[in-house]
Amino acid sequence: MLLDRSFRRTLIARLLLSVGPSTAAALLVAAPGCGEPEAETADIRCFAWDEALGACLDRAQALEELESIYTSCDDRIVSVESDGELRDGGCCYEVIAEDKSDICPMEGRPFTLEGRRVTAAPREVEAGWLARATASGAGGQQPSVADLTDEERATLAGGWLRSALEEHASVASFARFALDLMALGAPSSLVEGAHIAALDEVGHARLGFSLAAAYRGGPVGPAAFPVPPAVPIAPDLAALARAAAEEGCVGETVAALLAAEKRARAEDPAVRAALAAIAEDEARHAELAWLTVAWAIGAGGEPVRRAVVEVFEAAAASLGRRPPPEAEPGGGRAAALAAHGHLARADLRALEGAALAQVVLPCARALGLWKPAAGAARAAASA
Repeated sequence: MLLDRSFRRTLIARLLLSVGPSTAAALLVAAPGCGEPEAETADIRCFAWDEALGACLDRAQALEELESIYTSCDDRIVSVESDGELRDGGCCYEVIAEDKSDICPMEGRPFTLEGRRVTAAPREVEAGWLARATASGAGGQQPSVADLTDEERATLAGGWLRSALEEHASVASFARFALDLMALGAPSSLVEGAHIAALDEVGHARLGFSLAAAYRGGPVGPAAFPVPPAVPIAPDLAALARAAAEEGCVGETVAALLAAEKRARAEDPAVRAALAAIAEDEARHAELAWLTVAWAIGAGGEPVRRAVVEVFEAAAASLGRRPPPEAEPGGGRAAALAAHGHLARADLRALEGAALAQVVLPCARALGLWKPAAGAARAAASA
């Protein structure tokens, strides 16, 4: 599958030029291999809960509730591993979710604690997270829902709500990233970029909650963000660079390309405006990540470079493990959903693989941070 040529070429140029010719030349070194990623990961998952109802649901009941919430493009929950914890309007559990190669890509930069992705629970209140009208036209517009079926509206509401909650978590992720940068002596330009990106994610979350509310026909917003009083920061440059490579060089580069592809297929003006703004912002966030990796390698040397190389080796290895496409919904329904920014899981997986093969790995290779093996080269060429 080929991504939009214009956006793809422009993004590659932006990413490579962002680090500068001298920095790129300094990074041109051979890359070692790495091990296989884990098949399952532990995450925190929450659902809205009124404390007046008493204690949280037990694990079996919570699994049923979470399975009803996390559908379509979300993780398939395998098991609930902890008792519920009340956290400001929600019940939160540690869960095991299936391999992320079988789900839709993350939107925005994830907020993780001990390897678990964290998002707030949704709640049926506006809570100040709806989009405001803007000069660019991206905010304040309402999608047209008159020709959609109830099932299509529910699917679109769920998809945009998931996106909004992930973008909401990205605000916290960039706030912590700014602390990481300051703690490790980063230049002011990177710290400034992290704070600007956090504000961008506030806007993305507002757009997502607004679209979700429009499709569901009622207000929706995030409950309190479930974080502990003390949040760990990156202990060293290698950890910072690894996270920037995973979440930014890979994750946000893919996110920018996916948003651009969704916009290209969307027809609703409000959705197209939102996706255009998101694609541009995510492209800048990806640039920030590549700049951060370049700075960290320059400051920390070979141990930092090795940590980054492992990230790209893992991304390349994932291309060979991608599952076959799933059966798509009926053509009319798929087209109606795509017109409002929602793509089938199989399409998203294919686009993610194309983004890795056509943008992420070529950029890493050009900077000397990935050297394809024969198998990886074949997998990238077929993506």
